[in-house]
Amino acid sequence: MVILFININNINNNNNNNNNNNNNNNNNNNNNNNNNNNNNNNNNNNNNNNNNNNNNNNNNNNNNNNKKLCNLNSLTFFIGVCYPSSNYCSQDDIIGLMTQYTILNVLQFEMSFNASTNLHCYNSEYQTVKIQSNAGTWVLTGISIFFILNIFIGTMIDYLLIYKLKQYRKNYSSQYSLLNPKSYYEPLNLQQHQDGFNELESTIINNNERIKDTTPPFYSFLYDKFEKSNDDYENNIFVKYFQCWSLIKNFNSLVNTSTPKGYFQSLDGIRTLGTCWVILGHTILFTIDGFGLDNLQSLGSAFSSFSFQVITGGEFAVDTFFTLSGFLVAYSLIVILNKVEKERTTIGQSIKFWILYVIHRVVRLTPLYYFLIFFSMWVMPLMGSGPIYYQFDSFANAQCSNYWWTNVLFINNFYLNECYGVAWYLANDMQFFLLTPFIIVLYRKSKAIGWILAVSLMIASMMATLAVSIKYEIPTFFDMLGTEAQQLAPHPTSQLITNIYQKPYYRIGAYIVGILIAFIYTDSNLSRKARYIYHLRTTRYLLYGISLFITFFFTYISYDFYKNSNNFVGQWTTIQKSLYNGFSHTTFSIGVAIIVLATFYGYGGVVQWFLKLGIWKFFSKLTYSSYLVHPLVIAYRLYSMTNFLHYSTIEFSILYIGNVVTTFATAFVIHLLIEKPFINLERLLFSSK
Repeated sequence: MVILFININNINNNNNNNNNNNNNNNNNNNNNNNNNNNNNNNNNNNNNNNNNNNNNNNNNNNNNNNKKLCNLNSLTFFIGVCYPSSNYCSQDDIIGLMTQYTILNVLQFEMSFNASTNLHCYNSEYQTVKIQSNAGTWVLTGISIFFILNIFIGTMIDYLLIYKLKQYRKNYSSQYSLLNPKSYYEPLNLQQHQDGFNELESTIINNNERIKDTTPPFYSFLYDKFEKSNDDYENNIFVKYFQCWSLIKNFNSLVNTSTPKGYFQSLDGIRTLGTCWVILGHTILFTIDGFGLDNLQSLGSAFSSFSFQVITGGEFAVDTFFTLSGFLVAYSLIVILNKVEKERTTIGQSIKFWILYVIHRVVRLTPLYYFLIFFSMWVMPLMGSGPIYYQFDSFANAQCSNYWWTNVLFINNFYLNECYGVAWYLANDMQFFLLTPFIIVLYRKSKAIGWILAVSLMIASMMATLAVSIKYEIPTFFDMLGTEAQQLAPHPTSQLITNIYQKPYYRIGAYIVGILIAFIYTDSNLSRKARYIYHLRTTRYLLYGISLFITFFFTYISYDFYKNSNNFVGQWTTIQKSLYNGFSHTTFSIGVAIIVLATFYGYGGVVQWFLKLGIWKFFSKLTYSSYLVHPLVIAYRLYSMTNFLHYSTIEFSILYIGNVVTTFATAFVIHLLIEKPFINLERLLFSSK
């Protein structure tokens, strides 16, 4: 079959009420992807032709609902139609075929339609738009091959020279060197090595006779090399380099759940749950912003339900990440600088320290980040199939082809045409990271000045957000459908929302909260007082109540906005919306900080127990990879669709669970292949410095 997708723009709203209610009665194929649900009342794609009267009734009911929903000046929608297969689709042929279907009525609206640019044919043999590989594809392929070779060599070295030789040393006696091949050939004294008997038992067959195989293993030439050399191969720089890529070493590191002294175990649970919360919000957001649903009105009703607000509240997961990042960076700096203070350092050594401070962060974050950006641009558009997958190229390259360099420099959050949408968080985090040393240095000079500076920045950020929101009447952040923003002309509110949501001076409040936690925890006097406050049952439970109220209130306050909304435009005043925009993110972070401090001092009850479960440590190591890769996982699923999605609680839950599982599975792979090797390399280069 040939599947056609037609992109129709600028539909006159006055004609929306004249839709023909029988658009669905002409398609008898399950691959029919009519997306007239939002505008042409086709919310019954799966009930084909069995009962025309039922279809007409359902469509008439949906027509009334859609009048309420589609109240915009213009709308873009897609119509998928299955026609008899052919090797070539001409515009004239398709327009001619369309006259035989009631879908032709759609074209009778007052709209702009250009068949040469809006018509797309797809089948197994022919596509109107077929994405081709380019130079970037081959460059990234070469880089991937280089990674794979390093991984193969590193894994073999780790297995043969480390794992196997340690095994020989254990079996044949501790008196032999780790790299002494003679231990392989010398006889085994069973009287001295009873513990090794079970490992030798497998060589006993047929009447308990041992097969004496004196043939050395195929890799024995390596042992001969080591025997003739006096080099310490365990400390050889090339061996260490390739070990950084070893799957054995990296897998063992990933599954190791031991916790060193000073490790904040509760943060593992917060990281993991926060990542799942981000995926939850983006699952619904990507679905709305993508090719839509066949029952958008049902989703609109879901927005008005109380339980649904946990999805719209997903925006606070990023504030939680900012808080944790602010705490860990500030805490690490204070501890390190306290140690350095005991040593006499020159100006040159101080400069070197701060240069390495920045390099460490860059090397830690950028390899996987850069790889995924260019992988999404040059490789992923070639990986999928389906009638709309050709548009993945536009999804990945619409902005990245011109603005990828802003991501490389971590300034992408200052550009409206942003590449790799979720990367705005990384840009903010890097900018906060560079600002933190100035705050910490002043804090160590004078704790009072450090506190005043940090609190002033936090308050200034909230007040600036409040002022801008009032001036430009900016809608709330949880207005996920964006209809309110489009109706507030002439102000360019959609851009201002992006500016507020992604700009560092409006988002630094949550990060400062994390720095203040570090101030309290590292100050012996304040820490002792905080511990005492948590020790007292009355004040401890009071703090628990405050934390619960703050986090619950800001997560579910959107219910008040949606329950009385009209076309998703709430009844809140400009002041109400501005107060929410100005104070919600920083205040939510304060609520989280109360629980975080409680877990540091051994309190928190069942919450502490839950956040410190050992399983979270495994998944927390994958959270960075998961955050970066999850938009590609979700987009790949959406652009590979052959039918439009249908919203219901069960179907959305299954979709979300699939996204979480697939995201963490993908993160597991790229962590072992890319992220962890570069972490090891960074430690190899800078650990001694």
